[in-house]
Amino acid sequence: MKSRKRILKIIGFSLLGIIGLVIAAFIGLFVSTSGSYSVPATVEDDPTLPSVTIDGVTFHAETFGDAANPVVVVVHGGPGGDYGYLLNLHELSDDYFVVFYDQQGAGLSPRVPAEALTLQNSVANLHRIVTHYGNGEPVRIIGHSWGAMLAAAYVGQHPNSVTQVVLAEPGALDNAGLARFNERQAASAQSAAYYQLLVPTIFESMHLDAPDADASMDYIYGKMSANFVNTAASGYRCEDESVQAVAPSVPVPPNRFGTTAYKTLFGPEADLSPIAANAGNYDGDVLFIASECNSFIGEAFQREQMGLFPQAELAVIADAGHEMFSENPVESIAVVRGFFGK
Repeated sequence: MKSRKRILKIIGFSLLGIIGLVIAAFIGLFVSTSGSYSVPATVEDDPTLPSVTIDGVTFHAETFGDAANPVVVVVHGGPGGDYGYLLNLHELSDDYFVVFYDQQGAGLSPRVPAEALTLQNSVANLHRIVTHYGNGEPVRIIGHSWGAMLAAAYVGQHPNSVTQVVLAEPGALDNAGLARFNERQAASAQSAAYYQLLVPTIFESMHLDAPDADASMDYIYGKMSANFVNTAASGYRCEDESVQAVAPSVPVPPNRFGTTAYKTLFGPEADLSPIAANAGNYDGDVLFIASECNSFIGEAFQREQMGLFPQAELAVIADAGHEMFSENPVESIAVVRGFFGK
């Protein structure tokens, strides 16, 4: 009996020691990550941001160029990202009226419930942008990454609303492609480096100057998402460290990720099958763009996907990874100009 009590006492002290270490580690991380961290407010709370409201739906948006020129709508990646990293495309504004917008629940657009963040609602919102800025006339679309997936879904459902479409490294155009992407991202979360970044990021979020209830998760997911894309190990970037982003010559809005949009649109209930099923409805010109450095969804993968469209061609951008419009904007924009000028 005495030895049993002794064992229970040892276990009790051990548990207290472990709890003490956990508490000490928590306090240490909380103190060591103290500082000033912020997430920008959306247009809902910051009226100084440019925005547009169409059919009661509000978007963070801005335009460049003469509204009398042909319209080009730029569709950003994510899901949950923002258009800031694509602003080099504003250089098209000498010949086109270029429209940038943050998708619903993403970037600096207002946060909405998960039920509103479906592929079909995203298509409907893009149609709002197209019809509003196009004044009922067909437009050109440039989509990047998830934005290219959304653009592909859009032209399949609204083929008469688009004259030409650029699809820059869409991550997937069907459910098999989405599963492939999610497997790659899940594998990246198994590394020690992932948790070495995740744990302090969570503690940083505890010190956050949060403008709304979504800010903390947006901060965490935004930092982790950027780390996934911005490392050569993910297959998205060039291993040559000299390949760096080129800042646009116009102000870039504050960056903010939309966690709910990402988790819903790429979540287990997501269904991308309508993209591939409807792609053949669009018989206009399609330009796929791939980057030389992307070993995951680069040239080989895009050659497979372009077969979904009746008329598609492929351009490969040298000295660039997934974010080709910032890493090699000169060649990327020249390719788009050439395509639009056909």
